[in-house]
Amino acid sequence: MGTSNRAIAVLATVAVLVALGTGCFGYNKSAKRWSYVGDTILVLGGGAVIALDLTSSSDPCMAGPGMPCPYEAPLTGPLVAGAVLAAAGIFGMIFNATRPNVKTSR
Repeated sequence: MGTSNRAIAVLATVAVLVALGTGCFGYNKSAKRWSYVGDTILVLGGGAVIALDLTSSSDPCMAGPGMPCPYEAPLTGPLVAGAVLAAAGIFGMIFNATRPNVKTSR
């Protein structure tokens, strides 16, 4: 696993832990604020992973005659992971916006 893949894995893990720690789906006004923070971190983390994957392209293959270039998949693991993180953050924001507040007594 390369250095950039490790950085992406750490970023994805931190984003998911923050989102889970804030309770992605708020049930009252205060919880909704913190869940929006967690969802925003998910979206930003996903965008950062996608940007890192797209900007860190490898050198083009310069194979000689009779030597084919290795296959490179159009969708890489970090690209998929970033899309999942961003989609989870957007889903959380939509879910929070449509969920009614619950009265709690303290």
